[in-house]
Amino acid sequence: MKNRIKLALLMLLLFLLAACGTNTDLDNDPDDNDALLFGTDNSLDIVTWNLREFPWQGSATLEALAQIIPRTKADIIALQEINDFSAFQTLSTMIPGYRTFVYSATTSYRLAFVYRSDAVEIDTVYTIYENQTNPFPRAPYILKANWRGNDYYVINNHLKAYGDNYIDEMDDWDDEVRRRLACQLLHQYISTELSNEKVVVLGDMNDQIQEPVEYNVFTVFLDRPEEYRFATMPIALNPSFDTVSYPNSNSIIDHVLITNELYDGFQAGGAVCKAIQVEKWYGSWTNYTSQISDHRPVGIRLAN
Repeated sequence: MKNRIKLALLMLLLFLLAACGTNTDLDNDPDDNDALLFGTDNSLDIVTWNLREFPWQGSATLEALAQIIPRTKADIIALQEINDFSAFQTLSTMIPGYRTFVYSATTSYRLAFVYRSDAVEIDTVYTIYENQTNPFPRAPYILKANWRGNDYYVINNHLKAYGDNYIDEMDDWDDEVRRRLACQLLHQYISTELSNEKVVVLGDMNDQIQEPVEYNVFTVFLDRPEEYRFATMPIALNPSFDTVSYPNSNSIIDHVLITNELYDGFQAGGAVCKAIQVEKWYGSWTNYTSQISDHRPVGIRLAN
């Protein structure tokens, strides 16, 4: 009898301990009090973010982004997949201190910019290659910004998706062929129109930069290290669930490319380029993807 009473008391104690639970710190970086924080007061912080058919979950997505965006403290955010123009205009009214641009080159999967009006001045926004839908299903969207007396050109892209890791030279509409041509045309534009400018090329490039040359669509940039550098290359060379922009396939397909005019600024900013783990703010990757996107934002830090 006594043994049964002791056993019952032990079971009750274990139940109470399990029911109490514990508090879990969702931010694994002890030096970062906010998992969303990326920008600093002494750098130009630029982010690319595919928002997956925005707004993925309607008003819930808007409300979440209205909290997330200011907490990043990013100066410029290049967005892809803006499907609802009206909802994006509503979002722009929900984030004080930030202003927005969204283009009209397409009626869906639009490109857009969000920027801190107290940090950067915008000179102009415009598109290029608007009628070349083979390489560019969505025309590149360019923002010319001034930060601390220097001009920066940010080229927002969303290249053709899909493919089979094979470049079919006989098919002009092969997915890899189209992405390769898009890269070649971006190089052509930069080398002729922005040859001495500080240029950041970013966006959802829908391909990996560390692949073999036989089917690497980015060779026009990779073959010119004196002109271009992928700030995302360290992530691509050592991908993990916590570091990539597209964890569902353990890959980084959202890239940041800089021209040589920014090499010193990138080093001065600490050579920081990383995927921002927004899901920590949500508590899990599942929660994040159910409301925002299946892509993480990727940011770069530049200094004078």
